[in-house]
Amino acid sequence: MAEPRVGFRVRLGTKVMVAVLAVLIALPAVTLWTVNSRIRRQMEVDARFVLAMARDSFVRSLKVRTDALAARLRTGLNDQRFLRILRLTDAPTMREYLTRDVLDEFPEETEVALFVTLKGDVQTALRTKATVRPEAFVTAAEPFARAALQGEERTGSVAVNGAVYHVVALPVAPPEGLMGALVFGIHLTDGALQNIKPAASEIVVMAGGAVAASTMDGSQRDSAIIQQLVVAPLAARASAVAPAMVTVGEERYLPMAGNLDDGAGSPSIRYVLLSSTEQRLRTLEQTQLALLGLSGIGILVCGGVVWIFVRRITRPLVELRDSAEAVGRGDFTRRIEKFSNDECGELAEAFNDMTSNLQTSRAELERAMQQVRTTQEQLIQSEKLSAVGQFVAGVAHELNNPLTAVVGFSELLQSMPADEKTRSHLDRISKSALRCHKIVHSLLSFARQDPPERRIVELTGVIDEVLEIMAYDLRTSNITVAREFAPNLPRVMADPHQLQQVFVNILGNARQAIEPHQRQGKMVIRTRLAGNKVAIEFQDNGPGIRPEHLGKIFDPFFTTKPVGKGTGLGLSLCYGMIQEHGGTITAHSELGHGATFAIELPVATSEPSALAVRHGGSAAPFHAGPRPPSGKTVLVIDDEEWILELARELLQDEGHNVETVLGGQGALELIGGRKFDVIVSDWKMPGLNGLRLYEHLVATNPEMAKRVLFMTGDVVNGTFQDFLRQHELSCLSKPFATREFRAAVAKVFARDRS
Repeated sequence: MAEPRVGFRVRLGTKVMVAVLAVLIALPAVTLWTVNSRIRRQMEVDARFVLAMARDSFVRSLKVRTDALAARLRTGLNDQRFLRILRLTDAPTMREYLTRDVLDEFPEETEVALFVTLKGDVQTALRTKATVRPEAFVTAAEPFARAALQGEERTGSVAVNGAVYHVVALPVAPPEGLMGALVFGIHLTDGALQNIKPAASEIVVMAGGAVAASTMDGSQRDSAIIQQLVVAPLAARASAVAPAMVTVGEERYLPMAGNLDDGAGSPSIRYVLLSSTEQRLRTLEQTQLALLGLSGIGILVCGGVVWIFVRRITRPLVELRDSAEAVGRGDFTRRIEKFSNDECGELAEAFNDMTSNLQTSRAELERAMQQVRTTQEQLIQSEKLSAVGQFVAGVAHELNNPLTAVVGFSELLQSMPADEKTRSHLDRISKSALRCHKIVHSLLSFARQDPPERRIVELTGVIDEVLEIMAYDLRTSNITVAREFAPNLPRVMADPHQLQQVFVNILGNARQAIEPHQRQGKMVIRTRLAGNKVAIEFQDNGPGIRPEHLGKIFDPFFTTKPVGKGTGLGLSLCYGMIQEHGGTITAHSELGHGATFAIELPVATSEPSALAVRHGGSAAPFHAGPRPPSGKTVLVIDDEEWILELARELLQDEGHNVETVLGGQGALELIGGRKFDVIVSDWKMPGLNGLRLYEHLVATNPEMAKRVLFMTGDVVNGTFQDFLRQHELSCLSKPFATREFRAAVAKVFARDRS
């Protein structure tokens, strides 16, 4: 599997700072752009509104000026002197009057033109600083004169050689009727525009594509500026598009164009109103610069605050990362300092709790693993002990057969006449054989795997058997045993083999504790009656048990011995066995003054109905010498020749006819051709064993099958006990005494008779 690619690593603080700065920069930028766009649009709207008002004011001012001139001329027409001169029809007199009396009333800086036409005769008077001839003005104003000659009063503007005149044409009509027309024109100069222009605006008047008058200075009258100020706005007006802002020099204007006179004057006379937005735009730019400065300061301040805040947040995260890496390496002692009471503080507390739990869990896991390893070692040791037990059981089974011969033949020799020395030797052989018998019997008890067998037991006898088993170990360890047994001690209902295990375990532990501590060890075993219970105490003079260990000695797998020297199961098994018997086991110790184990068992209340498994009944009295023939035939089957020889000697002394056969296969031939009153068969034999032989008898001769007596040198397990109980059979355990063997055979005879 391919490893994941690691991209460019960016810290969380950097990501947050970049995101915050992007927002802080973008937000003011968008805000400034929006505000600037809206303010500029509003400025244009306001400028157009101002231009519209300026245009109305400019138009009204022109009209007022024209109306004032017309009113003034009407007054002059009603003058009696003018009427008298008019009736004279004298051209020189009329021209003199116009020049002296009419034109002189206007200021010298005002350029005016005046002419009177009487029935086609034109009388003119002109005062101008421009190069305008009277004939040019008369020609330009001819439409106004014709209208006046028709009796119509007419006002308007005309262009004369690049100059613009305001024209007023009035009909001359004394009481006697229409006599002519009076046409008067005033030159529209720069000064005149300055007098009538609206505030905060400029005016340019165009005549024939050239500037006729303007309120702007001379430097702004070049062709490029005229193109910007006049041609473009006029084109926008013609296309019904709002004119764009124009720049003149270093100043920006919003233009608005229109025709100066929509009447009978020249249509080529136009005007352009200019509203300056420079001041407002400069104010707006200054405001923008101020906002940009404030925004920059705000961004720096906010960036600093965010940096501090991010650093405050990422600091515990960095510590959390470092601590998590330490935890990943196995260091569960790391803790994070709680910086605040917010979510970061809660995260620190949660992490600290997690590491504490992990530390506790790891310690528990290590303890569990140690316990598992210890348990594994103990189980291995237990398996070794189990294998040793099986080996001991096998060895004990092999010893039982020769011990049976030794015990039996020694008893037979004892029944024969002999001198005192020989009898003494035979007695020693018999006692030694019986001792070996007890030791082998104890080994078989330890190796037994069948359920416990409870019966009436005398505790002193069980203790004596245990002391006999352990006599050698105690003697070689320089330990003396003092017996303090109470007389007439009641018997108990117990499994003697389990009690042997308990006593051997306690004595063995005491021996192991005393041996390295005392040169001369001593143990005291006491028995006494405690109410309805029998108490047994084992007291030693060893080093004692530590107080911290005293409460744990009965726990499974607890041991103070080195690894490989103990399993920690001995006292635990003892505790369980005593509990199963309805008793109690306790330990008392004073460090340096030995230990005492006290066991209490309930007194037996009645005799049990015991199974006929161990010995098959009570021993019949032994009569020395041969008996008369009984007429009974006994078949003995075994795989050991000396067992067959011993059985023959014992049964023939009883007067029985005895047939012996080596192995079960040979017994089948005898059973098939003869009748036997009793069949004594070993349980375990090579080839055809006793169980298979019994099954053959059940199938071929059920009556003879009822007279089978089993014997064995092995441990009688639960399955075989159930088999014996189901078929009402008996089993004699090896090694057995001669009395036990004769008694078992006699019991089968007695059962057959019944």
